[in-house]
Amino acid sequence: MADETSSLTVAKLKALCVINDLPTSGKKAELVERLLESGLSRSEVGLSEPEAVEEAVEEEIVLSLEDETTIAIEEDEPEPVETVKEAVLEDDEVLEAVLVADVVDDEPEEVFTPVATKRQDVATLGDMIKDPKVIAVVIVSLFLGAAGWWYINSSLEPFTAEPLRYGDTMEYTISGGLGDRPAIMASEGFLDLVFNFLEPEDDYCRIFMDYEGRGTLSVSQGTSQDLVGMSSQSLLGAVRSQGPYGSNDWLAVEIANTYDFDDFDIGRNTYSVINQGSCPEAEDGAYVPGEAVLTTKRHIELKEQVTLSTAFEFSATIDNKPYEGSAKTFDVGGLLGSLDVILPGVSLMLQPIELQDLFATEVIEEGASGERLGWRWRVVGQDTLGDDKAWKIAATHVDIERLCLGSATMEIWAEEDNPWASQQTVDVIISNDGSLQSSCSPFSEAFGDYLLPEGELELHHSFKTTKLTRGSKVLDLGKDYNIRPRANLLALDEDVQEDWAGQDKLHPPDASSMREHTLEKAMQCFDYIGGSASGAKAALDDGGYIWRGLDQRTGATTQWNVSWVALDDTSGWVLFELTGEPTSENCTYLDKGSFEELASYNRESIPAVANISALEERLSDTARYPQLSGAEGVFDATGAYHEATRVGFLVAVPGDGANDLLGQLTTTTVGATTLDLSRTWEEGIWEHTFAVAVDATDGRVVGWTKLSQVA
Repeated sequence: MADETSSLTVAKLKALCVINDLPTSGKKAELVERLLESGLSRSEVGLSEPEAVEEAVEEEIVLSLEDETTIAIEEDEPEPVETVKEAVLEDDEVLEAVLVADVVDDEPEEVFTPVATKRQDVATLGDMIKDPKVIAVVIVSLFLGAAGWWYINSSLEPFTAEPLRYGDTMEYTISGGLGDRPAIMASEGFLDLVFNFLEPEDDYCRIFMDYEGRGTLSVSQGTSQDLVGMSSQSLLGAVRSQGPYGSNDWLAVEIANTYDFDDFDIGRNTYSVINQGSCPEAEDGAYVPGEAVLTTKRHIELKEQVTLSTAFEFSATIDNKPYEGSAKTFDVGGLLGSLDVILPGVSLMLQPIELQDLFATEVIEEGASGERLGWRWRVVGQDTLGDDKAWKIAATHVDIERLCLGSATMEIWAEEDNPWASQQTVDVIISNDGSLQSSCSPFSEAFGDYLLPEGELELHHSFKTTKLTRGSKVLDLGKDYNIRPRANLLALDEDVQEDWAGQDKLHPPDASSMREHTLEKAMQCFDYIGGSASGAKAALDDGGYIWRGLDQRTGATTQWNVSWVALDDTSGWVLFELTGEPTSENCTYLDKGSFEELASYNRESIPAVANISALEERLSDTARYPQLSGAEGVFDATGAYHEATRVGFLVAVPGDGANDLLGQLTTTTVGATTLDLSRTWEEGIWEHTFAVAVDATDGRVVGWTKLSQVA
């Protein structure tokens, strides 16, 4: 009797394997056997319960191929059934092992006799196979059999996305461009995304990038050293990770992605002098050759399954000029920076997607559809991918389409045993210049103008898998661990926060003991330079406040640049110097100006913050943030500031003005205050810049960056 087949689909059997922490590889029968061995009952895996079968001795008809001239049928004597030994045929007898029943009309029923009285007039198998009708039947049967085998092996089963495992690695190729379109085009305000770590020498208004190369996606395999202090080794594979409050006791999954661009060409356009400063749309600027290697590492915390941090490193040579840089952000960030905050899910376009990110536990089968992480997807059907079959899936970014910001589409080819997309193409155009908003509502058009910077952004590239290596252990996401820090124990206590806005003070508290000229001292200079900065002094005397300040020290002199806002939303800035104690001789007015776009006056939304002194103490603690001290940080080995380190702060509140950073991202009514420290220094032929930003409300570091380029 043939082996019984489970009534469950392969997708459901694999789901049972995932639930029971079992491998999901293998065919249907292997999945059933694995589930039964794990303790599941036959009914749970789709098999019927066994029934008692009465043993009976039956007569067995045995075909005997004893010689080349006779075919005889034997009747076995009633006895226990024995296994028929496999006949061994010579090379010239192989063809005769195929039996074909040839139907002959109007012939008497054939009488079979025992072996002892074999008939001598029966046609041999060789004679039968020579009959044209038999040949036709054989050919057709073989053809249908081969076709059936091909169909069975090429037909795709529905499946759910494979979970990642520690040690998973996928290598892939990267191809940039679509037709005559470059891989990346960015203009005007979108250049900030591209030049986030680079400082171009010229005032470019549009850039074009084309690239080709290879990539590697991998899930790191942690060691026992990452589990020091753990009560068990059950979470082996996770890595130790640093959090935004400085603790290095988080456990996380590390997913790394490396782009190795052999060909990295950049074209650049500058503003037109002839056409009143407009930006040429054509690729007028000559392309310059280059090459680059970029690596990102994302840490996903085990228990909450959220991004704990994202690290980024790159080295590039562009037009024979070398660049190096690194960055690390906590909670948010990545290659697209704030764009991924405004439009969640756009970062999925930058590398082969993890299928579970987009499809979760949905069954991937023809006609299936869904929406997740801002993407609406639909399984188009089966498609050929090399020598194999894969499900082809079309995806569209809902928010980009709904808000009339342009279009963003992906085509994804998914295979059952690959946790990432086996192939992926990306086609994106984002703009707020009105060219893509002809059929949009006035609200959508206004929202796009408000949300996005001026200019355009295009992405056109594809990824294709070349090699996949699977790990053995499924990720431990969702599991708790005894060394896990508690955020409320890491953040600054509320009793160190000052509600300066509610007390109608002029600025956030400073009180630094590491800098001579604090903000409190600097603001006393307005008693001496007020005549030169009358607008600022009048605003501050009438309830206005400072929402941005930058302290830059040189020797015994500190230069302060402060930005103010008045009750009526008028705003501006004042630049002055302070040497020694604030006096008419020591306070020197340098310059002032106003903002073309209004800043927002909103004291009610300004949060209580820790003073700059408390934040400096945390940031200079090498046990908490070792990356911020030393030769490449903002603090030296003694914990003091390196010379020429700049200290700044920013108060962002919801409103209608230029500093309404929060209103662009959220509907919150609570503002935010950040402290930023930066330093630039030269070393040999290199010029280095390091910067770090921290949330002044609770001491959480937002992130830091380092850029190195030839001076």
